[in-house]
Amino acid sequence: MHGKLAPVDGQPTRFCVPRALAATTAERRALSDVAERLKAELAPSQRRELVDALVSRVLLGFEQGRGRGADEEEVLVSEYISALKDLPLAGIQRASERFRNGMTLLPWSRRWRPSPAEFAAEVREGLIPLRAKLVHIRQILEAEVYEPPTDEDRAKVAEIAASWLNRGGEAEPGRPRPSPEAVAAAREDVLHEAGAKFREVASGGSLAQLAARLDAKASAQKERVA
Repeated sequence: MHGKLAPVDGQPTRFCVPRALAATTAERRALSDVAERLKAELAPSQRRELVDALVSRVLLGFEQGRGRGADEEEVLVSEYISALKDLPLAGIQRASERFRNGMTLLPWSRRWRPSPAEFAAEVREGLIPLRAKLVHIRQILEAEVYEPPTDEDRAKVAEIAASWLNRGGEAEPGRPRPSPEAVAAAREDVLHEAGAKFREVASGGSLAQLAARLDAKASAQKERVA
């Protein structure tokens, strides 16, 4: 809401945000209301008669739409209704207005009435910003909120990593001593996992619980490298 969402490592459809920049309860409630309105606005129309009226108004502005018999006109309008059947009424209405005033989003010759396919394409083009807005709101509402690590937290992680490295340097009898590359890789793993744990406790754990989990993780890392 107030800051840029950051993608979660390895999960491109999930995002996280520092608690200080996360949406407040009131903001989340307002965003949820907007999301519900957008979902309703993007729902396919169930009112055939309203779509019929909108299409007929557009066709009346063209010479090709006049002078037809009732049966021919009904067949023509039915072709448009079929092309627009899975699209929302609000989007159809906005597209019909753009056709009538000549301000379409997609290229179109005003000399000819739009075909059913052109009408449907114009509707879909107008829905892109609404769908993008809905996606962004969902990203904000579903983002993981975390507490950024403090200097004290970073020092604790560094201490745990250093302690593990010191213990890892003492190879047990009969086991090969880990190479410098393996030690460096293990240290990177510890720091990476620590960062992930900080995000994990954002939803409700304490630093004491975090430190305990890090100690357990460090012991497991030692066993793997050894």
